[in-house]
Amino acid sequence: MVAAIITSTPAPVADLPLAQPNVPSAPGPGVSFSDKVARLVESTNDTQVHAEQVATDYANGSQNDLHGTMIAMAEADISFRLLASVRNKCLDAYREIMRMGA
Repeated sequence: MVAAIITSTPAPVADLPLAQPNVPSAPGPGVSFSDKVARLVESTNDTQVHAEQVATDYANGSQNDLHGTMIAMAEADISFRLLASVRNKCLDAYREIMRMGA
């Protein structure tokens, strides 16, 4: 017996909900760049602390979810790399501005 294929109109890509845990929400127009960076640092720290706790729980044997542990570690790695990239871009911009003044 062949199962019927259910066809529906695909949702536009912009309407698809994207799972982005621990990512700061889009700030309003009155939020400064330093506030955005501070929120990114806090979010990255929270992700790192969560990943460390999950890894410790797995190592102690209090939870047995290797898949979830690896996902938490990957999220922490990605968020840290993003933070380092933002820092490097800010330093590059600062250096460029300093060269313009000389």
